[in-house]
Amino acid sequence: MAFPLRLSSRVTTTAANAAAINHTRRRVVRILSVFVIFSAAVLVNVRKAPLNDIDVLKESLIESLSALSSNATTSIKTQQKKHSLYCHLTERQVNEKTKHFLCNGWNESDRLIQVGESHMHEPEVIWVTSEFKDIVPLVKTSMQIRLERHGKRFADNLSQDELLDDIDPEWKIFIYDVSDNGIGNGWLWNVNNTISPMVGCKRINFLTRTAQNGRRMHYWVNEIRSGNSISIASASAKPMNFTNIFEKEKLNPACASVQRLSFHVREDINRAIGDYMEKRNSTIARSSSSSGSDLSYTIAHLPRPVDVRTFWNEQVCNTRCSLRNFVSKSVLQMTLKHPELKVNTDIAGYIRGMGRRRVHPAYIRGMLETKIIVLAQRDKWEDHFRLDEALLSGALVLHDPQTYWPHMMADGINFVVYHNISDLESKILYYLDPMNEEVRMTIGQRGRELALKHHRLWHQAERILLNDMSYHNDYGLYNKPWMNGEYSPSVYQ
Repeated sequence: MAFPLRLSSRVTTTAANAAAINHTRRRVVRILSVFVIFSAAVLVNVRKAPLNDIDVLKESLIESLSALSSNATTSIKTQQKKHSLYCHLTERQVNEKTKHFLCNGWNESDRLIQVGESHMHEPEVIWVTSEFKDIVPLVKTSMQIRLERHGKRFADNLSQDELLDDIDPEWKIFIYDVSDNGIGNGWLWNVNNTISPMVGCKRINFLTRTAQNGRRMHYWVNEIRSGNSISIASASAKPMNFTNIFEKEKLNPACASVQRLSFHVREDINRAIGDYMEKRNSTIARSSSSSGSDLSYTIAHLPRPVDVRTFWNEQVCNTRCSLRNFVSKSVLQMTLKHPELKVNTDIAGYIRGMGRRRVHPAYIRGMLETKIIVLAQRDKWEDHFRLDEALLSGALVLHDPQTYWPHMMADGINFVVYHNISDLESKILYYLDPMNEEVRMTIGQRGRELALKHHRLWHQAERILLNDMSYHNDYGLYNKPWMNGEYSPSVYQ
């Protein structure tokens, strides 16, 4: 991978930016000129045209304006600033070829550039790591280099504000945790007492998949099996309030923000679906491509002989699987009352670790041949790869409730939430009704489009690392844009 020029080469960078701006201006001027000429021609023709042809000319003008606006927008977007990021991997991670949760896929981003160790100490490079212990000495070394560059030393005992405002304010450190159960408050205490005093707490951001706790779905399943009427919400997870955690642990706080991560689209699954469409449905795929129609529409409208599938059953798992097994069994038992239903709860392909590393053709075929995919999560935690895998298939996805959904998920728009077994059965029958077939396929198509347009790994990296305000995290700790240098949570004033 070719690394960018050093960020300290201000003259080169400024010249490049100026050239890019001038190029954009010239392109916009050309586009506007063409538009003016075209508009004049249309207006002349309007004078000559019969009354019933004027609407046609108006539509032609509007279409041309839309195309020109799109070209201008695209041209301007290509000039967006690119941000350099350093991805820290431990020796163990390198040797094991561990897939880094946020760092893989950067090459697909239009806004992120991955740099190596030779550039890691540049003023505006953002750091990302999942290892706390190994990063501490690197942070100290980097801060020493940055202090010396500004004619300062650790011995100067700079205040928290001085550490951030005077020493490379755009240098941010993102430390993330992708474990199922979270890494506990001890991590925050360590950050508060090691890294924060060196670089300033406002520079550090904590990313985690565990922004909720208290999920007890095994309890709900046991109560239902005992004949008790209990809401699934009573066993659902509750949001974690990181502000309260910081106050309870007497942290200063330890970091500028706590932000939530979600699992992302698996690119191997996406490629496998594309390969399947090309090999098994090549005529449909080529027809879709040549006609300009969206492949997501084509996939969502595939012939699907299986009505409902779970891809899981109680013979596969007996650890933290009470809800998943209960749901799968309940779906299968629907055939007793509705024998016309084609239900399948068999496993397709690999499971567990192998299933995360490899893709089995039977799994892809199974998803693309199913109208409704019913998902249920583990008993004690939320978030799983299966959600985006199912969305990619274009099937209608029915999912159990959870506290926080991935970006832009909307019940009834791009997937459907069921709140108990009765609700699940009702929704399955509703969406299998031929009268509602188009609604089912439309939701499935939207789900696939959402996964492809917003749930790729680099989409999440851009939203979080570059502080995209359209990405909303609203829980606990104050989370204001860090890029504008502001930090004023009322609880800490």
